[in-house]
Amino acid sequence: MFRVIMILMTLALFLAGPGYAGISGMNLLGKGEVYYMGFIKVYDAALYANTKTRSQEAMDAETSRCLKLTYDVALTVKDFVLGAETILARQHSPAGISKLRKEIDMLHAAYRDVQKGDSYYLCYDAPQQLTTLTLNDTELVAIASKEFAEAYFGIWLGAVEPIDEKLRDRLLRGSGKN
Repeated sequence: MFRVIMILMTLALFLAGPGYAGISGMNLLGKGEVYYMGFIKVYDAALYANTKTRSQEAMDAETSRCLKLTYDVALTVKDFVLGAETILARQHSPAGISKLRKEIDMLHAAYRDVQKGDSYYLCYDAPQQLTTLTLNDTELVAIASKEFAEAYFGIWLGAVEPIDEKLRDRLLRGSGKN
């Protein structure tokens, strides 16, 4: 009997899939599109959360959430790192970034180049205080830190100088184009 239970538990772990699998049980809060220079579509973004409450609670440490980015163009690791570092430097003091440098570097080391149609999932599991980065069906890294999750999700959802304010508003309150 013990052996059967262990086999079933192991199967459940494997069948659960990568960290973004929980997105199926989440609610879509909003979505938007990002354009470069106003006419080159870069990606579609969608924000999911485990709550039906107000959108401003999407950034609470107690709220599990997933940001899905599906690309319309090819981008390199260098593009991702440069963009993230630029926004993080805008939003945080050097001392604040320094406190999170290990986690930021872990995530940036996990990035992979993307092609049209690829999707990154950045998901935060609130009970575990764990942020995962998944590319398509492959989990690339998991980082245990609610402070890191708050800072990194802030790139898109932060109150202070996110990557695009219209995108942030649409992710938190509805859908549309940027």
